[in-house]
Amino acid sequence: MLFTLFIKGNGCFFAYFFVTLRACNVRMTNNLRYIHRQKTPTANRQIDIRTPSQCCIKVWSPVETLLGGSCFVRAMPVDKQVLERYKVLNRCLRNRYKGYTIDDLVDECNKALRRLDKPDVSKRTIQNDINTLEADYHIVLDETLKQGRKRIYRYADTNFTIPLFRINDEERNKIGDAIRVLENFEGEPLYDWVRSCLMQIEGGFFDENSSQVVSFQSNVDLKGLSHFNELLQAIITRRVLKLKYTPYGKSQITATIYPYFLKEYNDRWYLIAQVKGHSYYAHYALDRIDEFEEVALPYKEAQRDFEDYFDEVVGVTVPDVDSEDIVLKVSKPRFEFIRTKPLHLSQRIKEEHKDYAIVSINVKVNKELDSLILSFGDHMEVLAPESYRKHIAEKILALNQKYISDEENLHS
Repeated sequence: MLFTLFIKGNGCFFAYFFVTLRACNVRMTNNLRYIHRQKTPTANRQIDIRTPSQCCIKVWSPVETLLGGSCFVRAMPVDKQVLERYKVLNRCLRNRYKGYTIDDLVDECNKALRRLDKPDVSKRTIQNDINTLEADYHIVLDETLKQGRKRIYRYADTNFTIPLFRINDEERNKIGDAIRVLENFEGEPLYDWVRSCLMQIEGGFFDENSSQVVSFQSNVDLKGLSHFNELLQAIITRRVLKLKYTPYGKSQITATIYPYFLKEYNDRWYLIAQVKGHSYYAHYALDRIDEFEEVALPYKEAQRDFEDYFDEVVGVTVPDVDSEDIVLKVSKPRFEFIRTKPLHLSQRIKEEHKDYAIVSINVKVNKELDSLILSFGDHMEVLAPESYRKHIAEKILALNQKYISDEENLHS
């Protein structure tokens, strides 16, 4: 199973990644899967499997961060038939619009089993399943519902669902790596949705008849995405890398780097790293990385926190200059766009008029800022500082000259 997540928030494509088993080792003793994150950085994370009678998954950090505290999740049975019955029962018991008697539940379960070419089960089996769900998974049924003399089976809280896992240890480890990245999205609009999805993996709200109701922007053909997981693991486990990289329009370079951070901007991923022997931080577009390998050198810890490293820029280029107030005049239609989707976290509205507005952002000037401002065309004008206004004017004149030259060539 290739575990892939597409997450989007605040108009940006936040995370697209492939995660593998490299961060984990698996040690099996019985049927319990016990996931524990070691506190010391290491290439091996341990999964210890024990206590078959309870069959719980104890989820520690970073999983507990995602789920709001440490939690126990019941491991679902390995038997595919039992799992399928539990899925059907969970779906039926959550249905607030239709009432199911025990006979109805038996029919629904047998329909699902026949699709799998499995034999039918009896009423006693389904009753035992319900008893197991009550005892081991703590489901609470509404005891008051009746249809004539027959009892209607439904959760007391129809928002409740049992977590239905039918993933193996390798897949569970992939999710563990995914959560390590996802926990950074707390507070983003889709964070709660992601948390819910993780709890519903392989069951719950989703079944084979579900249709897609959410779509995310993605660029699955972008080169370099195959590097993401190994680079993520190198950062987590603090490995030094020897990297071969081809900048745009230049020859290939080789550098020994300390990898620190992965950053997405404009549907492209970048590795933030420090080159051995230098003090500055470099960024490498993943689609321009040709290859890399681990080298046996001591790892150098980053001297700063990357959570706020990009706060004063648009994009990923962080020049060694001071930030400054960029004052912009924006036409009214486009102003309504940036009012709800700010150009930068520092955006402030200075004036608002009938046909335009004046806004400011405090950032370091870089090429990504140039591109952003030029993308608004004649709907945005740089008012200050004068040096940056002149810089953008020169770019517009150069662009205009290209089109004038093309027009002259057409008529020559």
